[in-house]
Amino acid sequence: MANESGRRAPKLAAGLLITAAFFGLMELSARLLFSTELAAAEAPPPQALDGAPTLKGNPYLLWEQAPGVRVEHNIPANINSLGLRGEEPAMPKPAGVRRLLATGDSSVYGFRVRDDEVFITKTAELLGGAEAKIEGWNAAIPGYSTYQTINMLEMRALALEPDVLVIANLWSDNNFDAFVDKELLAAYTTFEGSSAQRMHRLFQGSAFYRLLHYRLTVASGAAAEARKVGWTVGSGKQIGRRRVEVNDYAANLDRLVEMARRVGAEVVFVLLSNEEDLKGPRDEPAAWQLYRDVMRETAKRHGAPLVDVPEMFYKSGLGKQDLFLDEMHPTAKGHGMIAEKLAEALRPWAETGAPLMTEGTGAPRPVYSDHFTFGDGGLGAGAGAEPPKPGGEGPAQDISQATWTLDGELRYAGFSGKRAQIDAVRAGQNPPRVLRAVGLPAPGAFRLNIPAEAGDVAFLVYDDLTGDGPSADDKRYDLSGSAISVTGSTAGVVIDVEAGTVSLTP
Repeated sequence: MANESGRRAPKLAAGLLITAAFFGLMELSARLLFSTELAAAEAPPPQALDGAPTLKGNPYLLWEQAPGVRVEHNIPANINSLGLRGEEPAMPKPAGVRRLLATGDSSVYGFRVRDDEVFITKTAELLGGAEAKIEGWNAAIPGYSTYQTINMLEMRALALEPDVLVIANLWSDNNFDAFVDKELLAAYTTFEGSSAQRMHRLFQGSAFYRLLHYRLTVASGAAAEARKVGWTVGSGKQIGRRRVEVNDYAANLDRLVEMARRVGAEVVFVLLSNEEDLKGPRDEPAAWQLYRDVMRETAKRHGAPLVDVPEMFYKSGLGKQDLFLDEMHPTAKGHGMIAEKLAEALRPWAETGAPLMTEGTGAPRPVYSDHFTFGDGGLGAGAGAEPPKPGGEGPAQDISQATWTLDGELRYAGFSGKRAQIDAVRAGQNPPRVLRAVGLPAPGAFRLNIPAEAGDVAFLVYDDLTGDGPSADDKRYDLSGSAISVTGSTAGVVIDVEAGTVSLTP
């Protein structure tokens, strides 16, 4: 028996050596022969865009922008090779140059304003611009949450070597939508929350593993349609949960600060505003107030300056037509005012090199309770939150507002997709403002909860061919010519796609 074991030992050792040699050869080959593809695996580059007003899927970012010039509402937006708005950056950063880097979603990106009108660009100009060697760079992407921002910074944007990180993430994290970012990222990749996370971390030091993982998930196109997002289309079913749970949002803000400090950058927070702020203090807190409180508290704990845009806009006495393009996106004038306030906070740093951040309170991060969430595990269920109406969808925005219910039927004999979507929009607006959206597995009965005092309501219908949300490839029917006047909860709404009509039945 001992002799048999002795004979097997050399064979086992030889087998192990051959296996080790094989994987060693694969590892060396991956590093030497596929260096370009490996670089892409480290930070997958933006994929080509077909010119449609949609954002292409990326399994690490959910969606991203492709390089080139995008024309959105007749406003050109230049997207550089990093997938960020702006000119092509000098890399590495030239000696003596100081860079501001802003994060956030479309309100920071500059929806419907020119490249040179966005507040981070204007701030750099107010601080001296090229003459002072101060540059403003825009790492905000439409619809981006803090999870996406963290991944974008790690993958690409920190290569800009920022000296100040301007954190303005708010609306996308706070928003109620059809998905939760952490769960969706885990479904497509081995990011946080995935059961394969530990294995991924164990092997991610291997060039061969990273190359294989990239080819299977990104280059093959298997995850290229991770999520398509359009700015002015509804996102489908609302599930009563925030895209980023409030305690995850707090943790992510902490992580953004830590990332900035790790690369030697200062931090400034920008608290964003919406049209409701112009009306003054509310009797009841809005759903977004909790997330504003989190940002304020985070800034205090870290000793970071905070630019309070809601207070500034309210005190300005200006109206919505001056400050907002819609309910939340600043006009060029609004961006300019934010730039002035941000430049004021940054001026001591810009002129004398004085530090922006103080010691801060150093208090532990609180545990927050969100009373606005419900359904599918929403933490606010039973805690004072508005319960979902039978057969209805969860809220898309501020659920503290009163809503009216539209019950009806979608008629569409030619339906051929995997999903139908109905967007209720405010009639007469171009581009249309989506009040609420509902996704259906097929034409038939539907229910929409829209904000009270909606006025004339029109409808857009999408024949979603792939079931992944409206995109440029799907059939879109504009029934705005048959708007209905809504004065309260309404039943008997009939949307007939083939006839192109919207009617009310008794």
